[in-house]
Amino acid sequence: MPVQQSDIDVLAASRYALLRSYRKDGAGVDTPIWFAMSGSSLVFRTKRGPKTGRLRAHPEIELRHCDHRGVVTDPTVFTGRATIEIGEAAEAANALLHRRYGWQWNIVPLLRLPGITNVHAQLPLREKFRRARASTLWADSAIVRVDLGSTC
Repeated sequence: MPVQQSDIDVLAASRYALLRSYRKDGAGVDTPIWFAMSGSSLVFRTKRGPKTGRLRAHPEIELRHCDHRGVVTDPTVFTGRATIEIGEAAEAANALLHRRYGWQWNIVPLLRLPGITNVHAQLPLREKFRRARASTLWADSAIVRVDLGSTC
């Protein structure tokens, strides 16, 4: 069943989504993400690494509403197909995300926060300051577009 605009609107109102990607053995890996809607697609930023490798190998994903720690807040499951964006499309999505999350967009990923895994927290202070002021996509990051397919 195709995803309905009303479902997209409800997802768009959520501040976080729980992304489930899949390992080679089929095991799901859940990660809370910040995201923005771009039409019927969702975009998010992630550090290049295991998650981007999983998404390239197995682009089918699931999304759920969640809080900042990944606790599911709504039972609706969205399915979709992930694509790693490059070039202008990636920069446009990064700008969209920056507009949605404001000053927090480049600051929060650089902080150590209790109970939250943060892959950028170990960067040297000078690099943190540089990234905090950046308006472009970080070199070690990727933008992922998820084309939403259906809800369950």
